[in-house]
Amino acid sequence: MALHLIKLAVGIESVAHLRDRQKQRLVEASSNGQDPRLRILTRNMPRRGDEIVDHGGSLFWVVKGHILVRQAITAIEPVSNGDGKRRCAIYLDSKLVGVRSRRSRPFQGWRYLEADRAPVDSSGSLDDENEAPPEMAAELRDMGLL
Repeated sequence: MALHLIKLAVGIESVAHLRDRQKQRLVEASSNGQDPRLRILTRNMPRRGDEIVDHGGSLFWVVKGHILVRQAITAIEPVSNGDGKRRCAIYLDSKLVGVRSRRSRPFQGWRYLEADRAPVDSSGSLDDENEAPPEMAAELRDMGLL
């Protein structure tokens, strides 16, 4: 059974904003001669990192108080930043997968998310014109209309 991570997308206004920010980071990394893989850096290394990577875990993003999207985790590795401090790099697949929105309280850093507690993938793609945008679907669900 897969084990996942959940993380707040701090400063992100929407799924489209997250996508744009990630594209921008990839462009900056390649222009600076850095590793061209999409990654996030965290202070702490997940002790269960092998379990996450080996069983197809994902990083679920909380955007504006709702879990809206996930990305597959491809690798977790220790790295050093510019001033020699040890960090953890969590490498992500570039594909954003929409999930059925669910409210989430604020927290710091990342948390483990067991597979049985993870939101299921939404039926349509993020770009499907017939689907409500994830942010709108979250609000409608909160009102009991969806």
